[in-house]
Amino acid sequence: MSRPELSDIDFITLLDQDPDIGLAIVSSDGEIVDYNANTPTLFGVDPAVNFRNKLLGDIFEFEFVEERMQWIGEVLQTRQPLRVDHLYHGRRMASTIMPLTFDSDARYVAVMTRRDAQMTDEPKDNHVMSHFLDLGPLSTLTKRELEILVLLGHGYSVPETARRLYRSPRTVEQHKASIGRKLGVSAIADIARIVAVHGLKLEDLELDRLLALRPEYRHETEKVGPTR
Repeated sequence: MSRPELSDIDFITLLDQDPDIGLAIVSSDGEIVDYNANTPTLFGVDPAVNFRNKLLGDIFEFEFVEERMQWIGEVLQTRQPLRVDHLYHGRRMASTIMPLTFDSDARYVAVMTRRDAQMTDEPKDNHVMSHFLDLGPLSTLTKRELEILVLLGHGYSVPETARRLYRSPRTVEQHKASIGRKLGVSAIADIARIVAVHGLKLEDLELDRLLALRPEYRHETEKVGPTR
């Protein structure tokens, strides 16, 4: 029996075995040419809908698309891959955008995205971070509630959180109660678990909030309560 070589392996089939990995081919003008089976679910859209030949702008909001078109343009110009860290639909993701050179005039990129990827600590020239924070099912939280959720989830006590936000402990407790009603949790341990599951970091609080997916394409509402 001969040893298998990389050229013998169907990598798309292998990728489809991992629901946290998506792969799409996108043109220089933002047309979605093709994608693997996991990609729609990964981005929270209905997998029954055929998105081939649609533009990114048909599916996602303008600011989200504009940022990604800048990255695609950079990759096609430099012919170098680019890693992007972002938080989409409330989950930490990392995408690698790679130029495809079917001919001398490269017009397509492959975008491989992994959910729950670890964020790189030291960004390099070929590594960028999105300016947007897509909270997905956590979008019901106000700006202040999100701040308190993240701080409490990272081990700050109620008095410490109050001092950091220049609010009274009573006010923080009121916000914590509101968070509990919205997310169906009450204990600090549950809040910490939610923050960990969604990969929320203190620096995320500086990002601009945005629901990237256009309303007509939103498919599923992910549970945010603690998993046990």
